[in-house]
Amino acid sequence: MSKNFWNSLAIAAAIVIPTMAVGGLEATAQSYGAIARSPSTQDKGYSWNYRSRSAAENRAISECESISGAGDCEVLIWARNACMSLSESSNGAAGSGWSTDERQAERTARKVCRDYGGKNCYITRTICLPY
Repeated sequence: MSKNFWNSLAIAAAIVIPTMAVGGLEATAQSYGAIARSPSTQDKGYSWNYRSRSAAENRAISECESISGAGDCEVLIWARNACMSLSESSNGAAGSGWSTDERQAERTARKVCRDYGGKNCYITRTICLPY
């Protein structure tokens, strides 16, 4: 075989093998997300696919504050490689829940909303992170 063939094969392997390794790392990487909410305005901020809990929480609070402007946004829930859900009621009550099962996260969020005095609690947002 020619020297050019082997050189081309070596170059192709040098490109493909690291790309495959990076893809494998991404599939197992930790993925954090958070939901923040202003109790006074009910505005919300969300984050997903962050590499750390603090980065996800900071992003959710920042987004909430940029909408609300009230200065009282707080993280209701954070999750790592799972689903997180927010349930709210027209009387201002809210609840959150997480699970690796989307429907379970939503059931928990509705229950917590009712536990905090919510009437007719409904899901306003569910975010599922890769797991």
